[in-house]
Amino acid sequence: MKLYSSSIRRHVVAAAILAVFASAAQADQVMKPYFEFKKPKMVTIPGDLSLDTNGASSVVVNATGPYRLGFEGISQYDGASFGRNFIPPDTMGAVGKTQYMSTTNGAYAVFDKTTGNRTALMSDVTFWANAGQTGTNGDTRIMYNATADRWIAVAFGANTKDLQIAVSDTSNALGSWKSTKFEGYAGLGFGATADYPTLALDRNAVYIGTNNFAPATNGGANSFRGTTMNVIPIDSLFGASGPSTTNMQQIVTPYNGSGLDRGFAPQGVNSNSASSTGHVFGASIYNYDNISYTINGLSSSSATGATVSASEQIGMAAFTTAGAARQPSVALPANRRVVDTGDERISSSVYEVGGRIYMVNTVNTTSDGLDEARVRYTVVDAATNAIIDQGDIGSAGHDYYMGSIAVNSSGQVVVGFNRSGLNAADGKIAFMAHTFSTDATGHLISTSSDIMLKESLVDDYHNGSLFGQAASGRQRWGDYSQVSIDPTDDSQFYLIGEFAREYNNPASGHPGGTGGSRWGTWVAMIDVSPVPEPSSWAMLFVGLGMVGVLARRRRNAATGSPC
Repeated sequence: MKLYSSSIRRHVVAAAILAVFASAAQADQVMKPYFEFKKPKMVTIPGDLSLDTNGASSVVVNATGPYRLGFEGISQYDGASFGRNFIPPDTMGAVGKTQYMSTTNGAYAVFDKTTGNRTALMSDVTFWANAGQTGTNGDTRIMYNATADRWIAVAFGANTKDLQIAVSDTSNALGSWKSTKFEGYAGLGFGATADYPTLALDRNAVYIGTNNFAPATNGGANSFRGTTMNVIPIDSLFGASGPSTTNMQQIVTPYNGSGLDRGFAPQGVNSNSASSTGHVFGASIYNYDNISYTINGLSSSSATGATVSASEQIGMAAFTTAGAARQPSVALPANRRVVDTGDERISSSVYEVGGRIYMVNTVNTTSDGLDEARVRYTVVDAATNAIIDQGDIGSAGHDYYMGSIAVNSSGQVVVGFNRSGLNAADGKIAFMAHTFSTDATGHLISTSSDIMLKESLVDDYHNGSLFGQAASGRQRWGDYSQVSIDPTDDSQFYLIGEFAREYNNPASGHPGGTGGSRWGTWVAMIDVSPVPEPSSWAMLFVGLGMVGVLARRRRNAATGSPC
C-alpha cells in the first residue's frame, strides 16, 4: 500500500492557475460526458427468487487489533424476498446509541451494534408507509443525529421529482417515525428526477444536494439540468410535531451553458461547529477538481435569509476519471474489467473537525502512470479553502474505489473502500479500511496497513447476466459506502460497504435460482483506541493490586484493624 502525498505549495499554485483559466473560459466549458443519471435498476431474471440461506448469521468478532466486529448487512436476496430486487444496492448505514441501521434499494434493516444480530428487516416501501409516505424509488441516505438523539433518512418519493424525509421520534430505530415530502426538482413538467440525493448535518441545518435530470420532451431520455442544494433549518426537522421544510432555502444552479459551476453531486459538510456558515463541496462539472462554496447567515430556525458565496476550485493534484475496476474472473476473462468505480463525484460524507474539512474521491492519478483507481483523501482549511494535505490510497496491481471517510474529535480518521485486481490470490473485490491520525499541521499520518474487512465470495461479479455469461448492461457498484462514528464512544467507527455474494444457483445452495449475480453488504467496527500489549495488561493489574493493598493498609491503620 502506498500513499502518494502532495505539497501545500503546489496546490496553492495550481488553484491560482485553475482560477485564472476558469474565469477566462467559463462560457466555453463543456460538462464531462460521463456524469450520468444514476437511478437504480430493478432486476428481473425469471425464477431468481431464492431466499437467503447462507449469509444472515455471518458475524466476525476479534479481541485484538482495530477490526473488532463484522457482520453481514442487507443482501440482494433480502430485497428479492420482498419483490424489491435492485442493482446497485446504494449501500448505506449509520450507528446510533445501541443499534446499527442499514438501508439499501429494496430493504432496510436494524442490528444490535454490539453483537451484529439483526433485529428487524423490512422492505423500503413498508418503512416509508409506516412513516406516512406512499412508495419510494430508493437512493436512501441515513444518519444519526447525536445532539437530537434521533435518526434521519432521505430518499426518493414515489415520484422521482420528490424527496421524502423521515425522522425517528426517539433514539430507537424500531420505534415510530414521522415524515415529510417536498419537490426536489420540478423539471420541465414531465419526467423530472432529483437524483443522487446527498445528506449532511451541522448545528444549524440539514443539507440535501441533488443532481437534476429531465428529458427535453415528454418520453425522451433524461439529461442533466443542474443541481439543487436544499438547506433546511435543523429546528424544522427535529421539532416535536415531526419534520417539515419550513424556512427551507433551495439553491438551484441550472446547467444552461453559462459556465456556472457549483459541482456535481453537491455534498454538505457534517460539523459540530457553532458557525453560522455551512460548507458545500462537489466534483467540478467541467474540470478535474473539487468545487467549494459557502452558505452564510444560517441559524437553526431559518435558512431563508442566507447568502451564497461564489464557488471556487480548490486546486487538487492532477487526476483523470478512473476506469472500470479489475477482478480475476478466472473462468471468464471477458469479465475481468467491468465493475463501475463510480467516477470522481464525492459519493459519501464530508466532515469538518477542528477547522479542517476531510473528504475522499475516487480518481485515476496521473503521477504513477498505472491506469488504476485510487481513493484520494483531501484535507482543506475550513477558513481559507487551502489544501492542507492530500494523498492517494492505493497499491500497484489493484484498483481502490467507492471510498468513504469519517473523523472523530481527536482527528483520528478511518477510510473505507473497495479493492480488487487481476491476481487470483488477492484480486477478488474486497471491502477494506485504512486508519490515520491527524498531526498538528493537519497532515494525515497512516496508523495501519490496509485492513481486510470482507472478501467477496466470487471472483467475477457482474450485473444483469447469468453465471458463466459475459457481463451485459451497466455494471454498477456501490453507488456509495459510509463510515459513521459511535455517538457513545468516538473511538469506534462503523463502516458499511458492498461485497459480492454467491451466485443464485443450485450449486451455491439456492435450488430455485437461475444463476444471477448477487450483492451483499458488510458492516464492520474499527476501534482506534490504543490496545495495551499483554505485558502492559499484566503491569496494569499488578499496579491496581498494589493500589488496593495500600488503600486497605491506610483504612485499617485508621480503624486500628489488622492488615
